[in-house]
Amino acid sequence: MPITPPEEISKRLSSALGSRRRVLIVDDSEIVARLLKEELEAKGFEIQYAPDAEKATSIILKRQTRPDLILLDINMPKVDGGQFCRFVKKNDMFKSIKVIFCSGEDREKVKRLVAECGADGFILKDEFLGKWIVDNG
Repeated sequence: MPITPPEEISKRLSSALGSRRRVLIVDDSEIVARLLKEELEAKGFEIQYAPDAEKATSIILKRQTRPDLILLDINMPKVDGGQFCRFVKKNDMFKSIKVIFCSGEDREKVKRLVAECGADGFILKDEFLGKWIVDNG
């Protein structure tokens, strides 16, 4: 499977967000979050990070820190990405937040979860982070 260039993924995120640029990365892997953060900050996004759904909830509850988009890992301890996505999408207070799964899972499984949970789309980690392996490998 070809690697999607990071520029293409950044374009997709930009078109989904319009002029809004605040992104919350929710991922229990600090390394993955750091790579995502570095890539997106270089493209002009304002990045916040939460290692779990509990911390992410405290960020989205405050209007001044509420993101425009959540990049959400699926496999996390306690509350998984699917559960957190359902919480965000069912709450009227958060209806303006886009949720994109960012997962290392199989493409078909992620597509099913997008449909089941009401997410706005997905990015596969191997596509987004593949450039780090290619550039540094």
